[in-house]
Amino acid sequence: MKEIIEHSQIELPKSLKTVLWAFVLLGAGMFVIGLATGNEEGITRTWQTLLINVMFWGGIAQAGVILSVIWQITDAKWGRPFKRLAEACAAFLPVAFVMFILVFFGSTVLYEWTHTPFMHHGVAVKAGWLNIEFFVIRNIFWLLLLYGISYWFVVTSIKPDLGLARRIMGSRWGGALADRLLDGYGDQEDEVTRLNQLSSRLAPALALLYAIAGSFLVWDFVMTLDQEWFSTLFGVFFLIGSLQATMGILIAIAVTVRNHSKVLAEYITINRLHDLTKLVFAFSLLWTYMAFSQYIVIWYADLPEETPYLVIRSQTEPWSTLFLVLFLWLFVSVFLGLMPKTLCRTPNYIRFMGIYVAIGQWLAVYMMVVPSLQHFGHYHILLGFHELLITLGFGGAFFLCYVAFLEQVPLLPISDKHLCKSWHGH
Repeated sequence: MKEIIEHSQIELPKSLKTVLWAFVLLGAGMFVIGLATGNEEGITRTWQTLLINVMFWGGIAQAGVILSVIWQITDAKWGRPFKRLAEACAAFLPVAFVMFILVFFGSTVLYEWTHTPFMHHGVAVKAGWLNIEFFVIRNIFWLLLLYGISYWFVVTSIKPDLGLARRIMGSRWGGALADRLLDGYGDQEDEVTRLNQLSSRLAPALALLYAIAGSFLVWDFVMTLDQEWFSTLFGVFFLIGSLQATMGILIAIAVTVRNHSKVLAEYITINRLHDLTKLVFAFSLLWTYMAFSQYIVIWYADLPEETPYLVIRSQTEPWSTLFLVLFLWLFVSVFLGLMPKTLCRTPNYIRFMGIYVAIGQWLAVYMMVVPSLQHFGHYHILLGFHELLITLGFGGAFFLCYVAFLEQVPLLPISDKHLCKSWHGH
């Protein structure tokens, strides 16, 4: 166990941390410049890029916690070595919360209903829901509730590992985080039993809350960009995409970690990487099924308030081209690329595919947001410095938070009774 703990902390090279901080500064600088010197189109582009990245990276931060929740609920042994890697995504949640608050300040630019209520026969039919005061109050409520319980779950999960690590390695192990979380910590065996029972109760509650709160957040921040359009399936569709993107990033991280430690490689085995890769494959099918289900119902009903959203994206250039690209990217190529068993057991290949899937899901969020903010007949795809630098800024902030978390906790859930080496070899 001592050997695992010694190899269970990540320390990022200072040069790489400097690069990530540079990304953060570039992203923040681009955001400020876009608002300060841009024309109306430039300001809109800046806010929409912020929204895209808040939804994408915030979605990944929350989905990482949900993956740990899934492994807790199912008692899955195969996923235990990835559990802490998934929970580390939660370190970005405080930043995501601040970024969501920042989006409120751009609401008059992003959301037409803040200054032009949706009218039906002369009546503002959605004014009771789509008004800025209620919009801010309900979404702060959902964010605080979802993030608060997520924090509670992650703390409950890591406490036994910190306690065991200090018991083996000494009272200074884990630094300030362990000092704070282990204040009042009791006997190790008793705490493991108590906290595991608490995790087992929190996990299903958090999974249910994720489905509800996550859907409401997606409906409000993304679906209401087009105030006339609605789809009850949209929230689930978005959350599935977030889970797939998170698993893609998780594969890339797990392969990298595995390559740097023979001890960790005994737990993060090829078989388990294969299992996680096949889960990405399955979510590609599920994501496509949800997209088709949403499309076919709206197409069949042919209601004037429902069809424009999909007509613009699937039949109007240049969005119809991106629509086809995303179909080929996130379904066809992933389906064919992850079907062969040999390829799914090749670490460098699946690391590439994980990053590939995550980038595809970023483009999917771009597709959900941008067409709703462009005037009819003036549609165009803009992927330039705004999108690149602000996205790099978010990515830099995410991985700085991610690594800061893993630097203070065991990388493997060492107190988990289901943690074991692969019983099928490498």
